Parts: sequence; C-alpha cells; structure tokens
Amino acid sequence: MLDLNVIRTGIMQEAPYRWAFLQNLFPQKESLELSNNYPQEGFYKDGKGFPMRMLFDEIQDITKPQITDLPKLNNFWQQLVNDLHTTAYRAAVGELTGLNLMDDLMYIYLFRYDVENSFPPHPDSPIIRMVQMFYFNQEWNSNWGGCLRILKDDNPDSVFQEIPPLLNTSVLLVRSDNSWHTVTPVSKEAAQSRLTLKVAFINREKYFAYKNNT
Repeated sequence: MLDLNVIRTGIMQEAPYRWAFLQNLFPQKESLELSNNYPQEGFYKDGKGFPMRMLFDEIQDITKPQITDLPKLNNFWQQLVNDLHTTAYRAAVGELTGLNLMDDLMYIYLFRYDVENSFPPHPDSPIIRMVQMFYFNQEWNSNWGGCLRILKDDNPDSVFQEIPPLLNTSVLLVRSDNSWHTVTPVSKEAAQSRLTLKVAFINREKYFAYKNNT
C-alpha cells in the first residue's frame, strides 16, 4: 500500500534544518479508505492531554499506561502498520535521510487533535533520530488551526513553512538541536478533529542510557 518510491525519491530540505514534505504516498482508493476508516476507539490521553492510540511500540516503556484488548484495526489500517514495520520502509527512509535506521527502536501512534489541542515549539527529544507524520483529513481550513509549523527558532511566530494536515501528505523531520516545530491550536471553528499518524525512530543506545539514569 505505502509507495516507498515516493519516500526514496523525496527531496530533503536543508533550511532551516533537514526535513521533507511528501505527497501521494498511497493510491487514491486506499488513501480514502484510510481516511474514512480512521480508528475511533482505543484512544487514551497521554501526559499532555492528547487523545492517542498505540499501534506498534518496540520500546515497551513500562511507565506508559498498560493497554489491553484494543479494538482491531480494519484491513487497510493493518496493512499500513505492516508496511511501516518492515526493513524496506526503514531502508527507504534511510535512503532519503542518509541515516542508518535498521537498529533503531520504532513506535507508531495515532494522535487525534481535538478543539484547543496544540503542541508548543520543540525540537523533539535527543533520543529521537527522526519522525514521520502522516495526515488523514480530506479537507482542512487553515482558519481551523492545527497546522504544523516548521520554525526558524523556538519562537512560535518564526514560521518558515506552515503545513495543514491534508490527506495523503506527510512530513519527515530529522531531529537536531534546532529542529524546532509546533502545532497551532485547533480552533473552536474546526469542523473535525486533526487526524495524524506518527512514526518515530529512537536511538537504541541513547534510549537505554536515558532509562538507566531515570
């Protein structure tokens, strides 16, 4: 389902840091099926109050809530998770970024941003090597907020580029000390929730060093 060639042949932007904007990663039919069948059950609030749902987690962090008996994914969503959990996907992302991700830990989560949900400027944790966000809203008015902002620095108004969460688009961010980004608050005028999927690659050694020191 996932077109890895779109990832391999993507263009890495170098300003204000290394990131890429990708489109048409899925055939149109599959893309609409994913959007129309975005999971609605099995969400819980993370530490920042975001409704989220775990789809795959190699980290198995015991500090996270223990989730059992999650509703099953439909065939389209299960195929997407299967595609993401392959060495071919890691290789494609590695070819685009120049990173060797084969030994990294991976997690895959759904995040649903509801009214007034936002995320302040941050460069991601140092244990994260890169993230890829997939978007599933068939329409999105920029007045609804909920846009990813690529920032020049830690100021939320230092906007380099603003990206709405439109279906069949994706943003890939290579983590660095200056990889600042934010998500603007979802406004009360929003006619729907912001629907996303996040894939993160975690440096194995840094993760366990961090865990041993906490």
